Amino acid sequence: MSGRHVLVLLIGVFAVSWAAPLIRAASDEGAPVLLIAAMRLSLAAPPMMALAAWRGLDDLRGLSRREWALLVFAGAALALHFALWVAAVQRTSVLSGVVLVTMQPIFVALGAWLVLRERPTREVLLGVSIAAAGALLLISDDLGDAGSLLGNALALAGGVASSAYFVAGRGARARLSTASYSAVVYGVTAAVLVALAASAGTPVRGFPMEAYLFIGAMALVPQLIGHNAFNWALGSLPAAVVAVAILGEPVAAAAIAAVWLDEMPTPLEVAGGVIILVGVTVALRPGREASTASS
Repeated sequence: MSGRHVLVLLIGVFAVSWAAPLIRAASDEGAPVLLIAAMRLSLAAPPMMALAAWRGLDDLRGLSRREWALLVFAGAALALHFALWVAAVQRTSVLSGVVLVTMQPIFVALGAWLVLRERPTREVLLGVSIAAAGALLLISDDLGDAGSLLGNALALAGGVASSAYFVAGRGARARLSTASYSAVVYGVTAAVLVALAASAGTPVRGFPMEAYLFIGAMALVPQLIGHNAFNWALGSLPAAVVAVAILGEPVAAAAIAAVWLDEMPTPLEVAGGVIILVGVTVALRPGREASTASS
């Protein structure tokens, strides 16, 4: 893995770490689940479509039916992920929601192995195990709280949906530019979420201006900056490595929540965050060495 890959992944992790605090802030202003998810993607999709059109769509014209199916599936999985995760953050703590949803490398590594024949290295599996143990330690206090069990379950389900998105995206991303890939996937995701919001009768107007500003910030920072960073990385890195890098998100999200939302982490949560970072370091090391050797 080159220095550029590391920098892009770090930017992506920091950007997506703002998602949960912004969701909580928009929810506190009364914005419903599907409005937050649908508006986030509806605002993020048009810029990527415009960029893809400006750069040319030749790479899209050469896709097979299987590759188009993977793109559509990736978009639908991402839509399910956002709907579940926004609902989770509204029902549990920011830290618990972020940690549970970022346990996705466990499912990504298995899915990439079964579907893409990307057998994870022993170092990646060890890193995933260490990081997952840290994640469980991080949320151990919340697991006994019956009031947050639904939120925790939704976050975990959102992690499974996100894993399906990463595996499908890795399969379709190889032949596409970041702009073309994001344009199609974000467009599909936005269409699915808007359809769900319309079918559920979700109101669009009548909320404070702050709610819409928070959603707009979500589209710009976590989506256009964070997710595009990961989409770029998927073009040259294994899906499991990209997903393991995202395990750094809970640490940054905890810091943001502590400063902005006054959610101070406990010593147990700090210990879990440290263990997560150790797992990320272990899992990323073999990928960095392999990439350096081949460059």
